[in-house]
Amino acid sequence: MQLTPTSPTCHFLWQRQEWPTWALIACVYASWGVLMCYATELSWWLVSPLAAVILCLHGSVQHELLHGHPSPWGWFNDALGWLPLSLWIPYFQYRDHHRLHHQVSTLTDPVLDPESYYHWSEDWCTMSPVLRCLWRINYTFLGRMLIGPWLAVGLFLVSEAKELAKGSLYHWRNWALHLTLMTSLLFWLDYQGVVWWQYIILCVWPGLSLTLMRSYAEHQPGDSNHKSCAIVEGSWFTRLLFMNVNLHQVHHEFPQLPWFLVNQHWQLHRQSILQRNGGYFYKNYWSLMRQTMVRQKDNPIYPKR
Repeated sequence: MQLTPTSPTCHFLWQRQEWPTWALIACVYASWGVLMCYATELSWWLVSPLAAVILCLHGSVQHELLHGHPSPWGWFNDALGWLPLSLWIPYFQYRDHHRLHHQVSTLTDPVLDPESYYHWSEDWCTMSPVLRCLWRINYTFLGRMLIGPWLAVGLFLVSEAKELAKGSLYHWRNWALHLTLMTSLLFWLDYQGVVWWQYIILCVWPGLSLTLMRSYAEHQPGDSNHKSCAIVEGSWFTRLLFMNVNLHQVHHEFPQLPWFLVNQHWQLHRQSILQRNGGYFYKNYWSLMRQTMVRQKDNPIYPKR
């Protein structure tokens, strides 16, 4: 989506050259490298939460890269996101799925939207009772944080295995690059004394949980795509951690808008934005947690239209 004349523009040199984005990219890779170099000398009670924050922020950086930032060269932005710090998803698959997510006519549609967590009723009825129970737990905030990462990774890998079985050269090429980079990263971690399973359990899992905290309520079935997108205002910390994607309605209206201008647009136009999205709003993540910690935010069965 191209910016309209009324959308925020970059007036200053630091905005036009996207210095905040460059700074975050450098910060993420440098801080991850330093933390892993000293991980064995520190307590895992310290390493794990720090790594979770860094990996979550790395996912936010990748999201910004696939939307065409910070350089004018798409190939260069993509290259900046290749390194699979979270191991499980090839950058190009994430990029393609997310761009398709922005193009679908009906957000959360179980077939059209690759980022949907909803199910058609006929598919729901064919699931085992155990799997239906897991999905219902996954629709609580606590469930999304604890088992959500395993469900997300498992579903993605099953879907990718089906594509690879079809002989898709594009998927095989992306996975070949991903596995090469992932193997190199794991060898480097092993050289630093970081055991692969410790990295997955103590770093990747909580990092993905933080990412799923952001995405937990950002979409719901609605009469229009506007009313399917949430606003979670959050604190300065969560806005930085998620690079303002928590202001999700703004992001879907202006997906090419640099992250550091999104909050400015929200503050200037909050009433009209809330009118368009039907008031789908949370003041912060504490408010979201209080309402949905052990209660389903909505129904995992997609409503019939």
